[in-house]
Amino acid sequence: MSSSPAARGRLVVVLGAITLIGACFLQWWQQGGGSGLPELKDIGISDGRVLLIFLAATASLFLVTLPMASEAPVAIDHPLSYVLLLLIAAIGFVLRLIDLIQHEVLPIPPLRGPGFWVALVGLLIFARGVFEVVDSRRAY
Repeated sequence: MSSSPAARGRLVVVLGAITLIGACFLQWWQQGGGSGLPELKDIGISDGRVLLIFLAATASLFLVTLPMASEAPVAIDHPLSYVLLLLIAAIGFVLRLIDLIQHEVLPIPPLRGPGFWVALVGLLIFARGVFEVVDSRRAY
């Protein structure tokens, strides 16, 4: 990869995507577990909304590696593609957030659902990378 702003942005997108994929396999909420009560908890990937996050993050990894695998420029490697994947991941996260609030299992403190918080950090990293990719396109 070259050291162009777009390449740096793609690297940040990769870091955010890997963080999001990892967060999908962590615990997203926990309820109970005190005074002899059974503990209820769930990992993120078991929910369809988090599956959106996982698919968007995985697609972004494919999108980043696609230009390296081909000799000619690839039409889908466009900043709008990155924005669309960010939008899909953000929609999945917001829908899951609404669901957690409705079921009163929002993971506060963070140790009750580290996957939720890791996904939030990953989404912010991903968004920063997408911003750099889009910004580098405007520079030309």
